[in-house]
Amino acid sequence: MTGERDDSISTLSPLDVAHQRRLEDDAADALRRAIPMLDLDVAQVGAAALICRVLIDADRPFVAGEAAKKLVDACCRRGDLPAAVVAAALAEAAGEQGAPLRQAIAEVFGADSPRIGDVPQAPPPLPTAEPKVLPSNLKLDALLDRAEASLETFLGTDDTAPADSPVPRLPLFAKLTSERLAVLLGAFEVLERAEGNPVIQQGDVGREAFVVVRGALRVVRDAGEETEQTLAALGPGAIFGEMALVSDARRAASVIAAQPVILLAASREALESLAAREEVVGAELGAFCQGRMVSNLIRHSAVLGTVAPEERRALVQRFQARTFEPGEKLIERDKDVDGLFLVASGRVEVVGVDEDGDSIRIATLGPGDVVGEISLLLRRAATADVVAKHSTVALWLEKHVFRDVIREHPALLGELYETATRREEETRSVVAQEALELGDIILL
Repeated sequence: MTGERDDSISTLSPLDVAHQRRLEDDAADALRRAIPMLDLDVAQVGAAALICRVLIDADRPFVAGEAAKKLVDACCRRGDLPAAVVAAALAEAAGEQGAPLRQAIAEVFGADSPRIGDVPQAPPPLPTAEPKVLPSNLKLDALLDRAEASLETFLGTDDTAPADSPVPRLPLFAKLTSERLAVLLGAFEVLERAEGNPVIQQGDVGREAFVVVRGALRVVRDAGEETEQTLAALGPGAIFGEMALVSDARRAASVIAAQPVILLAASREALESLAAREEVVGAELGAFCQGRMVSNLIRHSAVLGTVAPEERRALVQRFQARTFEPGEKLIERDKDVDGLFLVASGRVEVVGVDEDGDSIRIATLGPGDVVGEISLLLRRAATADVVAKHSTVALWLEKHVFRDVIREHPALLGELYETATRREEETRSVVAQEALELGDIILL
């Protein structure tokens, strides 16, 4: 990607280009682009934040710290919680106290805020004119002086955005009171990636969840044979990677910066430590992750896809969530199955036994897959173990409820029957292949 920098950057906004230059360690060029934006329009809070970052990195934090504190208020006025948290982190990096700033943010966006409402987040202001890049003969020291002067003007100008307008009700954050929300915000760190760089790599074990502050990302999956499938695009306000908070399963896809991006990242360890101290925060995090899992299942599960869209959520609510640690069995061979499992996060392995009593891995299943359907439909004991490969969350439908559900949704019964038949054939094929290979070894 770096070899094609000029071609790719031509599609970016002027502010995105400035961010990209800074991430490529060209602070001078970043300032040449960002300073004219702020000089033309002091409402360009993104340009002000970038200038603060460069000044702090250059060990000139005084004016930048004051400007970052004002940026916290500016972002709150505009209903942009993630950007306000980044501004608070900038102020803290400049030597200011971060906790009071996060508390101020929480008082705007928490559940007890009078400003919370069902309103969309306001888009960032468009430039009033196309800014001209400052001359290339200006060296870094002179540009840093110009940067401080621009921030002084920013500090001396009243913000025209109203201080009491409604702000959006954001997922997860708006469920917590301001006191609890301030604590949660302290668990996030700022992460930046240049265009083309990965945030998440498919196959890695995830340990962080992310909130997009600015920029855009692509969610892609390696489909094999050097092919790549684009699954989604993510923009400001999107939350992703949250399944790493409840499962050790490897990432199912990669997330790549399509533009220079700023993210808030919270590690599993930090959030678990927080949940241990603040039970309310832990409960809300758990409810949020479970809600996201359910929504994902409703959209993508083949089994649930047989049910009318307006009935899927009510059906899922009849399941009970269960958590399994690595190595723990959801289903045990030769024992009766007490219900249907729908894998919500993590991975499970189906492990059978060959004619000689040796274990055979028949299949690995993940989110959206069901297990236990063969035993329930054919009313017989399980023929294989189903074992959690990672920390796994599965939704469990008790046997007698399962029978009610398939009577109410005949198409669901048909899908489960087809799944059961296919898996029976796959199991016989795997066992037969294993026997053939062992026979070949013996003959040799």
